[in-house]
Amino acid sequence: MMETINGDCAIAWGAIEAGVSVVTGYPGSPGTGIFNVLSETKLKFGHKTQWCLNERIALDIAAGVSQGGKRSLVCIKSVGMNVALDTLMVLNMTGIHSGLVIIVGDDPGAWGSQNEQDTRFIAQMAELPMLEPSTLQEGREMVKWAFEYSEELKTIVIIRITRSFTTCREVVPPLQPPSHHPVQYPDRSPMRWIAALDKTTSDHKRLHQKNEKSTLDFSQLLFNSIESIEDNSQKSKGIIATGFVYTKLQEALDGYSSSLKMMKLNSLYPLPKKLVIQFLSQCEEILVFEEVDPYLEDSIKSIGYDNGHCPKLYGKRTGHVNWVGELFRWHIQQSLRNFLPSFNPKKKYLETNWEQEKPFRKPYCAGCPYIEILTTFREEAEKVGQNPFLIGDPGCVITAGKLLDTKLCMGSSIGVAIGHQSAGVGQKSVAIFGDSAFYHSGINALIQARFSNETLLAIILDNGGSVTTGSQPTPDKNGVPIVDLIQTCQVDKLWIIEECDNEATMRSIFYQALSSADGLYAIVIRKKCRPV
Repeated sequence: MMETINGDCAIAWGAIEAGVSVVTGYPGSPGTGIFNVLSETKLKFGHKTQWCLNERIALDIAAGVSQGGKRSLVCIKSVGMNVALDTLMVLNMTGIHSGLVIIVGDDPGAWGSQNEQDTRFIAQMAELPMLEPSTLQEGREMVKWAFEYSEELKTIVIIRITRSFTTCREVVPPLQPPSHHPVQYPDRSPMRWIAALDKTTSDHKRLHQKNEKSTLDFSQLLFNSIESIEDNSQKSKGIIATGFVYTKLQEALDGYSSSLKMMKLNSLYPLPKKLVIQFLSQCEEILVFEEVDPYLEDSIKSIGYDNGHCPKLYGKRTGHVNWVGELFRWHIQQSLRNFLPSFNPKKKYLETNWEQEKPFRKPYCAGCPYIEILTTFREEAEKVGQNPFLIGDPGCVITAGKLLDTKLCMGSSIGVAIGHQSAGVGQKSVAIFGDSAFYHSGINALIQARFSNETLLAIILDNGGSVTTGSQPTPDKNGVPIVDLIQTCQVDKLWIIEECDNEATMRSIFYQALSSADGLYAIVIRKKCRPV
């Protein structure tokens, strides 16, 4: 019996069917949903799941699992890949043992992110295979293929998805779990897993050889294809699309019947040069659809130039395709109207009803305590004649964004506060962030603040989890309290505001902190979210 599932389930089912043993990750959309499915099914199918303090740790654990002979999966989002880069840029050289696949969620349009990042460039920089599925069933099969290919080449394989992929729904065959989890004997040959100066160049040469093989392999890859509408031997107009954008393109083209060649290009790095050259030789003009940056447009142009096939390419750089935000179907049809004079699809997608395509985003709690906290803090600061710089981290604090002076990335607020003081801004610097951000990387910055004897105030909202991404638990629940860690960092003074404390108590503590002499101070506020 066929089943209707979403993109999160499709990727998770692929991992289960591949016999994954350990799944790690850090909360962040898109990607959290995949981990949640795998966490809910771990007892039934025998795999382990572990939320980690940050993405670097998640990849470190997965690397150890791979070296130990079992398959591992890492679920992170685009900005999380940045955190994992240190380990990633070593594993690409050393290689891996058992299959290791990274699912990275890009967020075109920045629906739930602090930036609009294109991780395809990271795959290119790390020289690691990256693919992106167009349909849910394809994503499911792609994960299984990725584990096999990872073990064949002894390399990490990255699969890129987007939010719109994870939220779409599709009818697919039922889940078919494997009879066993693949296991290999650990490879303990001398220097096998040692990143050392005397073998770096040889490792890098081996990495280049792997990529040369992938370039050839991907020209035969079942996830790539060249198709024609009303095929003919004459050169014609062509379209290249990748990932879920290809599915949107198919829907936008529905009803168009004139001569047209299309290339579904789902291996993002390395590009299948032989297949690309074949397509370029068949076209006079080509329109490239992709999210976020003109990665394909530039890469394909380079391949064409090097091999003497230079049809005119249109895309983001030429202004023919939207370069900001997610590509919606009305964007695609707008580009097609300019590229195909006779374009007249069955269904017209309009900018006026784009909300139908907009990915669903869970609203923040209307009773978010950050608004109360920052409003009260600002009021107490005015009483003592201060206008402190309020510096936040990503998360629920964005609900009170208008009360902040700056917000960068996870764990950055204390470091930015140190920078403000180093610049001599003349006002107190206050870092305000949640418990998840503190465990992620904020504690490192607090240690730095103590080490360099900084003057600043850290306000930590301890609401018991990563609320923005689904209330995943923090180590506080397993015997690693925030208060103990802060005290270990030797702050000059620590105040605790309990859930039962009233507004007057909060105001009093804020007043004390603002009135204190220079020093390193912290306030832990234990406030649960109060959705209204």
